[in-house]
Amino acid sequence: MRKSILLLIGVAILSGACTKQIPQASYDIIPQPKDVQVVEDEAMFFSLNKNTKVYYQEGLQREAQFLSEYVKDILGFPLNLYEFQGFEQDGIVLELETQNFSIPESYGISITQNQIQVEGADASGVFYGVQTLRKSLPAGVKKGLLVHGCHFPCATIYDWPVFAYRGMHLDPCRHFMELDSVKIYLDMMALHNMNQFHFHLSEDQGWRIEIMKHPDLTMIGAYRSGTVIGHNGNLYDTIRHGGYYTQKELKDLVHYAAERHINIIPEIDLPGHMQAALACYPQLGCTGGPYEVWRRWGVSEEVLCAGNEEAMLFAEDVLKEVMDVFPSPYIHIGGDECPKVRWEECPKCQAKIEELGLTDDEKYSAEDYLQSYVMNRMAKVVEARGRRVIGWDEILEGDISKTAVIMSWRGTEGGVEAVQKGHDVVMTPSSHLYFDYYQSEDIASEPVCIGGYLPVERVYEFQPLPEELNEEQQRHIIGVQANIWTEYISSFSHVQYMAMPRMDALTELQWNNPEERDFDAFVERCRKMAKLYDLYHYNYAKHIFNPQAWSDTVAPNLATRKSITLRQQPAEQYSYGGAVVLNDGNLGRGAYNSGRWLGFYGYPMDAVVDLEQPAKMGHLRFHALINKGAWIYNPSRIKVLVSDDGVDFREVAQKDIPISTWEDRDGIFAYEMEFDPVTARFVELVADGHALPEDHSGYGNPAWLFVDEIEVW
Repeated sequence: MRKSILLLIGVAILSGACTKQIPQASYDIIPQPKDVQVVEDEAMFFSLNKNTKVYYQEGLQREAQFLSEYVKDILGFPLNLYEFQGFEQDGIVLELETQNFSIPESYGISITQNQIQVEGADASGVFYGVQTLRKSLPAGVKKGLLVHGCHFPCATIYDWPVFAYRGMHLDPCRHFMELDSVKIYLDMMALHNMNQFHFHLSEDQGWRIEIMKHPDLTMIGAYRSGTVIGHNGNLYDTIRHGGYYTQKELKDLVHYAAERHINIIPEIDLPGHMQAALACYPQLGCTGGPYEVWRRWGVSEEVLCAGNEEAMLFAEDVLKEVMDVFPSPYIHIGGDECPKVRWEECPKCQAKIEELGLTDDEKYSAEDYLQSYVMNRMAKVVEARGRRVIGWDEILEGDISKTAVIMSWRGTEGGVEAVQKGHDVVMTPSSHLYFDYYQSEDIASEPVCIGGYLPVERVYEFQPLPEELNEEQQRHIIGVQANIWTEYISSFSHVQYMAMPRMDALTELQWNNPEERDFDAFVERCRKMAKLYDLYHYNYAKHIFNPQAWSDTVAPNLATRKSITLRQQPAEQYSYGGAVVLNDGNLGRGAYNSGRWLGFYGYPMDAVVDLEQPAKMGHLRFHALINKGAWIYNPSRIKVLVSDDGVDFREVAQKDIPISTWEDRDGIFAYEMEFDPVTARFVELVADGHALPEDHSGYGNPAWLFVDEIEVW
């Protein structure tokens, strides 16, 4: 990029200033700008104080107001604002310079002794330049120094985003968030240079947007009579929960976001996740109900009837009113987790399948193609208004409009497939960007979460551009987004705790290339960011600042670090280091995706340990994780076998274990087998999984089995 801003170096030093008493700005911020050139002379600085004036070009008054507000927040005094008259001014100047920046939202800052000049490719670029000045200020300095101001070392700074789409998601449906809290969420996004707010507004557990044509959606659908207790047990409280946003409130929110250069993308999730709507209008479902606003978590089988024209017109009505409220170029129509069991049995849906000539093929069912009919019909409604639909990666299961943007959440594979089919993609894989997962392996000390394990380090290491795509294809990865689902997040303070500092890692993914990242330096910059969190009373996690060493090794035993093989490999997403995880001497702890567990689904865990020489043994112990809400249960049957040659095995112990109930606690459990002492070289452990019980939302499916650390003595 051509750097047109000249670094003007003057010689006059402001008199009367005591440099020892004035704090200094630091350009080590988040996201780290790509190009920072600081003048190597401590006497060369711009002195910001109560008399500093801010000059703004026409159209940038709000950006100037933000800068004044930020300075007041941090240093204790506002700045005086003036419209820029087109000639050089001492002070801070905000202006557009479209010819010098080829990338939208980019900015440049020149700091001399007399002036700070912020130029942007557009108003968004100026705004991000203002954010850089804000984050450079010394938040957290001693109170006695606030009245003196701050010294900005003379420098030039340039930055531009890697991705045009830089998103955060929030789900107020499982637990309602007040409008004032949502505005703070937007402030958090602005602090992190993000520009797309994905607002999830409909769900089985609550409908959150006023729809004038269908008032029962908020009169009835916005409230549930109670909520499941714990991780989807069969116990419920009786506390009425809910709330909704009026269209007037949402239009105000759109304005609030736009001032911060954030676009709000509303999501109406269909045709699944619609039970709250069906509770209001049961004729729109396949069975006719009755339905209730769902009190539990998971995936409901009650979905919109795709063969019912009234249901389709209802969905169109909703989308039209949503577009009246939100001017967003993107409208999210969901498309995820839509069970087809009702459609398979519904005469109307089967008639629609016949009418459309849909049939099963080797890849998809007729019902999958029926969902594509629904999604394409809704896409036409959206496109008629000049907008584009976004959908979760399940909408690829069939035939979706090529203009649809795909959110790849079940890993990056859906994103790769979408690009290869000609779609634009936003990467948001649960493996790296689901901020409702635990941040620490010490989950007993953490607020309750849905499960999973996602420390800041894992967010920071994510590579949004898959290597299997060429450079031209990679251009279709338009953005990166993190999601916060609120099944187990009932307060906004908890939302903040789950978001930060993982948002710091996310914004560096969105603004910087992989080769520009340095995790150790990032942690130090997070410490500075934390001072701003403290200033604004944001709740945040502190794990990366206080790393702890865990004492979680098991006592050495006959199996420790011996050769181990699996007769069938674990599920790919939970295979980690492979079989060696099972006897590396490190006890599995924390969440199921911490890397310390191997996950098996629908088949036994069958491991053979070679003890290297015959050994006498009479005990075997291993550990399993139970997280019933995540479909993870205890083993159903355990068998121990031994062999002298690794070929012929004989059984020495067997035990059946009843399935864990909702009244039983989740956690890590040891399963021990004691048998008559035997001498052998090989020992085999076979652990079968259960099927999910009738009182589980996933009834009819296998339960997951997560295993670690086999001990033999």
